[in-house]
Amino acid sequence: MAPSFSEKLSTAGMLLSATTKSTFKYAVHGPRLPGWKLKNQLHRDLFYAFVSSSTPQIFDDSTLDTIDVQAIGAEMQANPLPEKKLTVKQGIYKVVAISAKQVTFETDKFDNIGVGKHDMLSLIKKDAEQDGTGREISCELVVATSAKNKLEKHAAEGNKSLLTCAPVCPGESILLYVHGGGFALGNSAGYRHITCQLSESCAVRVLSVDYRLAPQNPFPSQVYDVLVAYKYLLQQGFAAENITVSGDSAGGTLAIALTHLLRFIGSPVPGALVLLSPWSNLVETKPSVEANKDFDFVVLRPLESPISNPRLLYKPGQRLTPEIRAEMRDPLVSPYFGDFKNFPPTLVQAGSKEVLIDDIEALVKAIDDQNPGNPDSVVFEPATDMYHVFQNFPDYPESVKAYASIGKFVAKWTASQSSPANAE
Repeated sequence: MAPSFSEKLSTAGMLLSATTKSTFKYAVHGPRLPGWKLKNQLHRDLFYAFVSSSTPQIFDDSTLDTIDVQAIGAEMQANPLPEKKLTVKQGIYKVVAISAKQVTFETDKFDNIGVGKHDMLSLIKKDAEQDGTGREISCELVVATSAKNKLEKHAAEGNKSLLTCAPVCPGESILLYVHGGGFALGNSAGYRHITCQLSESCAVRVLSVDYRLAPQNPFPSQVYDVLVAYKYLLQQGFAAENITVSGDSAGGTLAIALTHLLRFIGSPVPGALVLLSPWSNLVETKPSVEANKDFDFVVLRPLESPISNPRLLYKPGQRLTPEIRAEMRDPLVSPYFGDFKNFPPTLVQAGSKEVLIDDIEALVKAIDDQNPGNPDSVVFEPATDMYHVFQNFPDYPESVKAYASIGKFVAKWTASQSSPANAE
């Protein structure tokens, strides 16, 4: 349900109040961190005000019987991130519908995928039995101007379109993007500024997937939808080694979980991963959550809260039993606990002052420790004094540097030397 006029007015008033307070504090006390300008402080405080006011404060299961988790999820989704428009100068995009029914799987390969086995097989079966074209997964294909300029002559030579998902030339690279939003929020339109910038920096096309959201669609719906999108690219003719999978925050969770899942079922893994502030451990709270709470806009509710994002994802509405807590350490739920030996080359970027930084550093260490003697296994780039997914603000100097680094990383690991497009 769309927000009412009074709700919109209340939100506007709240944001105006947050803007006034933040500006006043900056003028009187100076920047909260040495590297911050006024816009950094305003961005943090406005996002924090919006996020912290979006859901009620419920800290444990004591009132679970009186809570409608589904209604809370719907209320959260009633105020999505605004659509990010693209100018003609920036690039072009098109909504692409993937028929889940037309992406097929060998179901016997899913025997050892962990706690998601039963539900994922049910999802596959349900899609296969749909009438007609079946359920469609909405995606956006984004092509920045630099990618368009590089690829359009190859598209013309092959009489192909840049706004369809088939390769326009042999060996073409592509990036599959998985948006964040705590598994319960977000869509491709709200992250178009990121996907266009990735397309610009990497000079590749980007397919952004609108996976189903929790709690209406609990685990493993999200990672399954991302799997369908990835397998769709393979079916269209892209080689796995020419696919980069990228995601921010919860999208980073799903990007890593996808790679674990592909290894479980014996499918080819992507050529590289690019993770922006990934959330890989959903069950443990590290010291940085408290230490950096004044510098980040992310509000991490404790796992004990039935409306914490991990609980909205995994068995929403159920009490947090020791069994459920243990199940949430499964690599497809909390990918930090998976096997990273011989994992695809991975670039991890994060803000040094985000609440998840301890979790992110632990992920980087896990990948590095499990690949001794391989300096290419993981590259970690923390940005000083930055918060969660600072790449949301492409005009920051830190973001400009981050996107340039992503472009070099993607070119190194996924650009086929035989591809005329990648050779230019």
